[in-house]
Amino acid sequence: MTDIALPVLGLAVVDSINPSALAVALWWMARPGAAPRLLAYIAGIAVAYLTLGIALMLGLGAAVQRFGAAFDHPLVLALQFALGLAMLGYGIFAPKQPKQAPQPRQPRVGGLLGMMLLGMTVTAVELVTALPYFAAIAVMTSAQLAWWQWLPLLLVYNAIFVAPPLLLLGLYVFARERLQDRFERWRESLQRGARETLLWIVAIVGIALAGDAVGRYLNLRDGTPARADAPAWWED
Repeated sequence: MTDIALPVLGLAVVDSINPSALAVALWWMARPGAAPRLLAYIAGIAVAYLTLGIALMLGLGAAVQRFGAAFDHPLVLALQFALGLAMLGYGIFAPKQPKQAPQPRQPRVGGLLGMMLLGMTVTAVELVTALPYFAAIAVMTSAQLAWWQWLPLLLVYNAIFVAPPLLLLGLYVFARERLQDRFERWRESLQRGARETLLWIVAIVGIALAGDAVGRYLNLRDGTPARADAPAWWED
């Protein structure tokens, strides 16, 4: 179980670096009475992300149970390895700054329910950048964990994912007056560095995918099927 938990939780740490969500949280800190709204915003992110993860685990888990052996075909592993290398190359060699960075639209003031919906909306919009989450779910489904094994792991993943905005909330509650100016500078820095952060995430996920493909291929070469349902002829 440890060999599954370590890469999954490592991807959670990478995934927690979410410039867009953090920038919205920092923007709200400049407004009065931000603490309860921020907590509702973070709760919306957690609910949406966890729900997505459970849905993916159930769907992918069913697919793996039915077509599990196909995922360990050398051709599939070669495609996964190539995808990982392509992501790594893109993360390293893509231009670090766009020609003109668009200014993000500032959120409107709303109540607690509105803030929770905002958190869920931001999460849904940012799904295209949730590459570490998808990679972690792929690792867990490939290991064919039972639900009582992957659900706690998924809960810990999501706790790590929302840890940075929760930390910002704690700083806001206990040191708001001293850090008010810094909050604004942090928000501007996050917006400027959002693309660089995304490229680093793409590169790290590429390494994870390529490494997983290599590890599973070596298991097949050693005569140990990566899945319990892999037929004997895969061992050749």
